[in-house]
Amino acid sequence: MKVYSKFVSSIARHSPYLDWAKEGKAPGEIKRSVLAILEPHFEHPERLADIPISVLAHEAVTMNRIQQDSWASAMFTGVLSEYRGALARDSQACLIALENWDEPVLRAMSEFISIYLMEVDKTDLDHEEFRLEILRNVGGMLEACLQPQLKALLHQTRIRQGRLATAAAIMSQKFGVVVEELSRTLMAPGIVAPPPWGLKLHHWRNIAQHHSAVVQGDVIVCQYHEGKGTHRIVLKRNELLALAHTLQDILGIVRAARSIFIADQAPVPRRRARPLTLRPEIAFFETAVGIATQGFEIVSLEVDDEAVHLFVRDVTAGDPKQRMIHASQFVVPTWQVFQKSTVHVTYIDREGRKRLETTANGKDCEEIAEERVAFSTLAERVTFRVVEVDSAGSG
Repeated sequence: MKVYSKFVSSIARHSPYLDWAKEGKAPGEIKRSVLAILEPHFEHPERLADIPISVLAHEAVTMNRIQQDSWASAMFTGVLSEYRGALARDSQACLIALENWDEPVLRAMSEFISIYLMEVDKTDLDHEEFRLEILRNVGGMLEACLQPQLKALLHQTRIRQGRLATAAAIMSQKFGVVVEELSRTLMAPGIVAPPPWGLKLHHWRNIAQHHSAVVQGDVIVCQYHEGKGTHRIVLKRNELLALAHTLQDILGIVRAARSIFIADQAPVPRRRARPLTLRPEIAFFETAVGIATQGFEIVSLEVDDEAVHLFVRDVTAGDPKQRMIHASQFVVPTWQVFQKSTVHVTYIDREGRKRLETTANGKDCEEIAEERVAFSTLAERVTFRVVEVDSAGSG
């Protein structure tokens, strides 16, 4: 399936886990490397033990990228400090505000996934189409993805300052008003006016949504209004592309700061009248990252109304007999993503030969996932079929 294969290919490109496994790092060593990246950002690092490796591994990739850039690292520290400052000022208000913004933030994540899945290769686009495509991404990123995150951050900033703050009031505010207030009050205001342009985010949003950028020769001239004046900023093609990447980096910074703060300070969510549902593509991505930390690469996925079939290839030099049993355990996280009546996982060895197909009943996976029965009972509930095929694939 094209949607899921795009996520799988991104894991191989942007995370180190499969390469580490190929180099001989055991899953335990990989987890220790993940923890080493995340622990410095936790006031309560012992809580990391309660977080699934799939979530930890995803956050570690984001944090590793942030830490490699001094500006991004400073912005992350500043945003995280806003949350911690709000907690110190009024812990109850801070935690309630977190919950109030869970649903808008989750919707923002879904919007980002849609933008990502619709992404096209821009290399061969002419200047006009390139301008239009980049600004379409910029507008969507700012309006649908970053705006909810920044409003959630503003809520915490007001709490830190001891000001009256409600999610409903902040939600109704215009994006420009939110950005201007954050620019005045954040401990790291550069997050809303990124270098090298120093232009505030709502101006970029307006440029994109008002289509006020035109191609002139080899440059893109962007016009925006500030006060009573009209201003312009001139970008080369590569600079406009860099803008889109910078906005994605900002989204990663504010998202990671919020997520790490929640994991560190508010690890036990309150019971909700209407539980939040994670978009299947997001859940699959986290699961695929977790599987990669175990030294397995997802090579194929088949989903229909009744069943899901996951094909994983071993990238390690481990004993295939032990590794195929390890792979059989993936029926449970696979069910958690797709929740089908039947779940199959096929283990493919390092040479590309199918070796073992594990089949589980969805109800059994549900009982184990919800801890109604012990995980150790899984082996008694699945069936195994030994197979031998010369090459990898799902056919």
